[in-house]
Parts: sequence; C-alpha cells; structure tokens
Amino acid sequence: MSFNHLSDTLTRLQASHLRRQVVEVDGGNDVQLSANNNVYLNFSSNDYLGLATESSVIEASVEAARTYGIGSGGSSLVTGHSSLHQRLQDLICDITEQESCMLFSSGFAANSGVISALLGKGDLLIQDKLNHASLMEAGMQSAATMKRFHHNDMARLAKLLAAPSKPRDGSKLIVTEGVFSMDGDEGELSSIDQLVRQSDSWLMIDDAHGFGINGNGRGSCAKANIQPNLLMATFGKAIGTSGAFVAANSEVIDFLINTCRHYIYSTALPMPVVAATIKSIELSQQTWRHDKLNERINHFRARAQRAGLQLMPSDSAIQPIIVGASDKAIAMSNYLKNNGLWVSAIRPPTVPVNTARLRVTLSNNHQLSQIDTLVDSLAIAQEVAA
Repeated sequence: MSFNHLSDTLTRLQASHLRRQVVEVDGGNDVQLSANNNVYLNFSSNDYLGLATESSVIEASVEAARTYGIGSGGSSLVTGHSSLHQRLQDLICDITEQESCMLFSSGFAANSGVISALLGKGDLLIQDKLNHASLMEAGMQSAATMKRFHHNDMARLAKLLAAPSKPRDGSKLIVTEGVFSMDGDEGELSSIDQLVRQSDSWLMIDDAHGFGINGNGRGSCAKANIQPNLLMATFGKAIGTSGAFVAANSEVIDFLINTCRHYIYSTALPMPVVAATIKSIELSQQTWRHDKLNERINHFRARAQRAGLQLMPSDSAIQPIIVGASDKAIAMSNYLKNNGLWVSAIRPPTVPVNTARLRVTLSNNHQLSQIDTLVDSLAIAQEVAA
C-alpha cells in the first residue's frame, strides 16, 4: 500500500519517546499559560523581554489595524511593501549599522532563501554543527558543498578555510549563530570574523536569540564589535512579534530581492505585526530591560547550582538542564507539569543523541519567587526521574 511508511514511522517515534504532538495552549507568550483546563507557570516561551504582552506594543498593532487593515495585500514586489514596512527596515538599518535590509515571514524562510539564492555548484558553505535546522536543511538542499565544524571549534574552522577550494573561484560562506537556541551559549564571533577576513570568505550570522538583548539591544554582532556580510534575526524571540529580517550592504539586498524565491513569492508581513515590531524594537533598546533580564538569569543560575542541577555555560535567557535520555527528559517534564510548571523536553533530532534536556527560558515577566519555585521543583524532578 502507498505511504504505509507513515504509520511505521509514527510507531517507531512513539517507541523511542520522540513522537511529538501539538498541544492547545493559551497564554504561551505570558508567564502563565493554560492548557487542558490547567494553569501553569510558563518557562518555555522565547519572549525574553516580555514585550509580546506589552500594552504599548499591543496598542501600536491595534492602531495599525484601524489605519491600514490587516493583511498586506500582496508580496513585497507587488503591493505589499507599505510605508510601515519601510519604517521598520530603516529602523533595523539604524540599529544594526547595515546599509540595507529586507523582511521575511520567518527566520526559517530567511535562512533557507538566502543560502538558496547566494550559493550554487562550486561554492562552499561552512557551518557550526549546532546551527539551527533551517540553516542545515538549506545547506543540504543547496548545490554547494557543505562542511561543518565542531561547535565553536576555531582550529577546525581554520583548517576548513585553509583547504584548497574546488573550483578555486567558488564562493565561501561561513555561518554561525549569535546565541545558540538549544545550548544558550554564544558563537565565537570575534574569532570567526578574524578567520573570515583572512580567507576571502563571507560571514553570515543568525542572531535570532541575540537581537534585542545582546549589545544593548543591537544584537550579538554589536556586542562582538563585528559587521558580518549578512545578518539574519527574527522578531519572534526577544521582540515578541513575528517575522524576520536579513541585513547587508545595498548590493547584496538588491541581489536577494531579485533572486530569493522565499521573498519574491511570499505575502509581505501584515501591517499590525509590522507596527508592533517597530514599537517593540524601540523598547528593546532600553537598558533597564536588559538589566532586569540579567538579574533573573543570574538568580536562576545561582539557585540551580546550589541545587546541584547540571547547567550549561550559558549567560543567556536560555538555560538548558541536560538530562541525557529522552524518556527521562519526558518524565521530568511531566512531573513539572503535574506540579504546575511548563518546561518543554527537547529531544533528538532537535539536539544530539543522548543530550535530551529541559530547555528553561527566562523572561522579564518572571518574578524571582517563581524562579525559586522552578528550581526547587527541578531538583525534585531530577530525583524522581533518576
């Protein structure tokens, strides 16, 4: 029978504790969420600065809906690029100090589209092994040769860059992340930038989890004092809305506008989302918001270390608790849910085999007492699942 592999795959995933399901959740962008008629403290949202529920951001979206309507009405190259879209692009260029930028519906679309448009047969794509799935999938689908280096391994990257190119006139693109989504640590941006400059290559940074936080809100590249050839960041994390951008010099953006199919054939972002994003980015530049988040990160790490939890070297709002086996991670996550805490279990293939984890994410909207409750429950969950 055709497609009988579907049921076989689902059965195998179920047996390996890797089958996923969509759960109906209300308030997933807030400190408290509701699911299955229960209320939970939410430690799984990427809304790090708490801007998704900020009243002025909501008001900006509502006002834009009244003024412009909801949908953009077309792709950016037809009728979809409004004065609001241009305002957002100008704001991004000011903050990132890049010449030009373009907007995408998601970070996945941006990464896939850029790599597909820029690279072809004879080119070389070099990636950190822990880069996001969108980057890895784009590399696998590209006609370019893809090579990977161990996470933040500068010696390995240097060897890859020094190896003879085939053909010699092929382009080289190195891609890494500002903040890694599953480990929470930062890319070695300054060191990578130096290697790139010495090798006639280009550098692309995915700063989905750093933009709005690092570098006083300007992002991980500003923090590292580098200017990559291409910068991608999303609005669905610290900015609290939806969509993404790619920033570069004017020639690169002009090229992508004319060749990137993910951009050419996609409807432009809705105006209420664009207006909310403008307001949210402006708020993300306020230093007190970063100080408040750092206070919560430091508080969690100090309490977790005293409780004997296995932390990773992360100074970001992403604080993974490494568990190892997928079934143990699920058991700990279920224990926490039974005690009113929502912490997602992250399993392969999202993370490497035997590194299943609880991915704790912190927000400015969390109270320190709520973080204490989380740590106490994590310590118990670890014992229960042992």
